[in-house]
Amino acid sequence: MLTPTEVLLFLLELILLISFARGLGEVARRLGQPQVIGELLAGVVLGPSLFGWLFPSLDRTLFPSSGAQALLLQLVAQLGVILLLLLSGIEVDIPLVRRKAGSAPLIAFGSVLVPFIAGYGLAQILPASLMGHPDQRPVFALFLATAMSISAIPVIVKILLDMDLMRRDIGQLTLAAGVINDTVGWFLLSIVAGFATARALPLASLATSIFGTLIYAAFAFTIGYRLIRAFIRFVDDHFGDGTATLAAIFVVGLAGAAVTQALHVEAFLGAFVIGVQLSRLPRVQRTAREQLETMTLGIFAPVFFAVAGLKVDFPALLTPPLMLTMLVVVLVASVGKFVGTYIGARVTGLPNWTAIALGSGMNARGAVEIIVATVGLQIGVLTVPMYSIIVLMAVVTSIMAPPLLKWSLGRSPADPQEEERLRQEVRKERSFLYGIQKMLVPIRDGRYAMIAAQVASHLAGDRGIEATALHIRTPGEKPPRETPNPAASPAEHADQVTWHMRDGSDGQGVVQAILEEAARDYDLLVLGAPTRQPHTGLFGKIVDDIVRDAPCPTWVWRMSHEIMGGVDPKRILLPTTGTPADRRVAELALALARGTGAKVIVLHVVDAHPLSDPFGGGLGEQLNRKAARADAATLFIEDLAEGLDVSIERKVWYARGNTGEAIATFSADQDCDLIMMHAQRRFSDGELYCGNTLEQVLHVSDGPVAILFGPAVSV
Repeated sequence: MLTPTEVLLFLLELILLISFARGLGEVARRLGQPQVIGELLAGVVLGPSLFGWLFPSLDRTLFPSSGAQALLLQLVAQLGVILLLLLSGIEVDIPLVRRKAGSAPLIAFGSVLVPFIAGYGLAQILPASLMGHPDQRPVFALFLATAMSISAIPVIVKILLDMDLMRRDIGQLTLAAGVINDTVGWFLLSIVAGFATARALPLASLATSIFGTLIYAAFAFTIGYRLIRAFIRFVDDHFGDGTATLAAIFVVGLAGAAVTQALHVEAFLGAFVIGVQLSRLPRVQRTAREQLETMTLGIFAPVFFAVAGLKVDFPALLTPPLMLTMLVVVLVASVGKFVGTYIGARVTGLPNWTAIALGSGMNARGAVEIIVATVGLQIGVLTVPMYSIIVLMAVVTSIMAPPLLKWSLGRSPADPQEEERLRQEVRKERSFLYGIQKMLVPIRDGRYAMIAAQVASHLAGDRGIEATALHIRTPGEKPPRETPNPAASPAEHADQVTWHMRDGSDGQGVVQAILEEAARDYDLLVLGAPTRQPHTGLFGKIVDDIVRDAPCPTWVWRMSHEIMGGVDPKRILLPTTGTPADRRVAELALALARGTGAKVIVLHVVDAHPLSDPFGGGLGEQLNRKAARADAATLFIEDLAEGLDVSIERKVWYARGNTGEAIATFSADQDCDLIMMHAQRRFSDGELYCGNTLEQVLHVSDGPVAILFGPAVSV
């Protein structure tokens, strides 16, 4: 049990490490460098190189090298690297990595082989005083060669994140090659360490590590993926908030780390594999990923890198022979890693500057190298000075990597295909449509099941979403003889929608049952309503009450019973005013048009009544200004459709104050078979009221109307 003093010291350690790491990281960022440089330097400043040199007694008290105090700090740092690799796995673009599958192994092979040979050769000329056992130079040479060949995937990941390169081709390729390099390096370390301690190859232990890791990876990409998906879905369905999903991600990440740790392979490799599986899940929502990124990059990763910097004892190397040795080690390690990676990249056909950039990025060693050095010191292969040299080499190469990578990328020609892919990714990141990963469709009597399935398939496109069909029945009500199954839809992209069938009781009322389910972090609620309502309100009391209080965006489809069997519009009318809310419904309209081959007619209705703008000048001036606004309002929809292969027609319609009636009339004149609009709730004594325009459209139009409402706002 920790004493109160130990708890106090631990808290002080965290305060200093986080403060210095974030502070110096911010300084590095403002100087145009990745934050990881400042975070590593924070540890150097707080360690024996500066703080410990000036105040040795206080430094030993605050940052002891052994005991429970040091163990606590190492555990926090270890958690940081596990979370960092879990996050990097989630950021993996699997289709892109598959396209680069032939390049990554060759690059990794070169990045291991050449520095291994260089390190082995260097060990032959180093003084015997640097070896733990002067009579065992071959073991020392194998260990130094292994240390030279390993890259630090955690540092590489942080550099890629800091430089916003994770989604770039070179970032994904560096990540893939780095994981292979790191894995091979740890297997080599197991061999050398076993040979150094037992004077024999640890074949049984090595076989367990290699085959166990391969089996774990195969399991994770098959059965494991299904188990993770089921677990995340269970948490999402039964707890339904972002914090629960974050906790589930955290748990499965730690489970993967535990498996590889048990196999005597680094824990972060297991977390990375789990992260890759999580990247395939629609239910790993953007909010949960952002929360994980905030927690990891804001707190845990800076602590990890600062703790790595604490290991550097620069004053201990301030003698000419050791300084010269250190320079030679850094030079051989850097050149060997760079040349090996460069050759591997060029053999695969990559351009010259891209190969240089890969060599620069793979040169980072960081805390992984420090762990390797610690193993060497513990098993007696290294002396303390040689240990310090390797640790300093790890820090120096990590600091060198970002500016060299930035410099080489600045000279690498831009790939038009990559630029287009990145532009599309930015658009998707900001897109309402691509944020729809979890959809709820209440189906009380099954009439809307198939149309909901078709709509969902058009929204999913080729990316995949999860949809829940919620059947609500009154207590004692008999289920229908045959309930339509949305999963049986013949729509083109129906296989991209994963349907889950759920039953709900309306013992507390249909509205309450649907709202309780919708509160489970759904991205879109789809409701159906008949064309003519005998009740008051827009769609009838039940639908109106749901729309009024829904916690997520709600899409209401109003259509007649005759066309409930499916939706196949040929001409979609999209009225727009140019507001941000128009963008949301426009994305849905374009997705529907792309799936059905429909034409989208973008309409802006101009109020031509001169009194609509009494202070706006003459009638001609007013109309010219409104015409310019109309052109801008419709043009931005056309920009959204760029690259989607959707036919767009822009129209401006002049009316005198009755906008809703003008929209309905235009739709009938142009033979439009679907009107899509957005609506904003307004306060009206508890009833659903969305303005005169929407009411007029619903009253005048006899055709299908699909209306998107934003989530309810609490007041």
